Amino acid sequence: MLNTLPDKQFWVQLKQTSGLDFNRTIQYLFFSTVIWSAVNFGRFRRHTAEALLKSALTDKANTELKYQFAEAQNAFLKQQINPHLLFNTLNAIYSTVYQHSPEDSRSVLLLSDIMRYSFKDPGPGGRVPLAEEIRQVENLIDLNSFRYHHMIRPDFRVTGEAGAHTIIPLVLITLTENMFKHGDLRLSPHAVEITISKGGQLRYVTQNVPKVLRPAEPGSHVGLKNTRLRLDYAYPDNYRLELTETTELFTLELHINLAYDGSNH
Repeated sequence: MLNTLPDKQFWVQLKQTSGLDFNRTIQYLFFSTVIWSAVNFGRFRRHTAEALLKSALTDKANTELKYQFAEAQNAFLKQQINPHLLFNTLNAIYSTVYQHSPEDSRSVLLLSDIMRYSFKDPGPGGRVPLAEEIRQVENLIDLNSFRYHHMIRPDFRVTGEAGAHTIIPLVLITLTENMFKHGDLRLSPHAVEITISKGGQLRYVTQNVPKVLRPAEPGSHVGLKNTRLRLDYAYPDNYRLELTETTELFTLELHINLAYDGSNH
């Protein structure tokens, strides 16, 4: 009996360890699946928006042009399937992951918050509170920082008060995502700066070292193109978007007159 006791302890510990590893594997498989679905669904929505925008641009004489632009804008905000299953799954994953790693579970909350915001219908004039858009930019930065094990985090600074200002949704988020996609954030500088003046002038700037040049993938600049088109529609002659790129530094600078509400548009 004395000789068999260590063997029993060994098998008990092995079963416990194996069970824990299996549970963690299942959790991360679920988490990876949801992340993959969210990313690819976002691409589908962007491609849908691009198709609608191109259709509107090819027929400027059409009397329903403005309506088509509005529909294209809303393509960024709506989807054709019910999102409840996705959010319920995220909640279930959060509850499970939290039991083993509260720090890891926070990334699920960040993703859920960003996605809820992207599905939310905008307010009057197709705009949302500027403070909410800025909060989601910070969420996106936090989420990407988690992806890179907190070793990469852009400098993020906001100057001025968002106050009662509004903006069309997902513009600042898309431009921030563009920096993560095309920038080498292992190198400095890597910064996101937002300045709001009292008169409602918004200045958004990102700076980063570009990744090693390589052939552009099809659709790699869809988000930026659609952002320009949305800005053209929402802020005609009231915005400026400038890109400056060298082999050493990429700078994106956006100015928007937030006081323009489109009432005469």
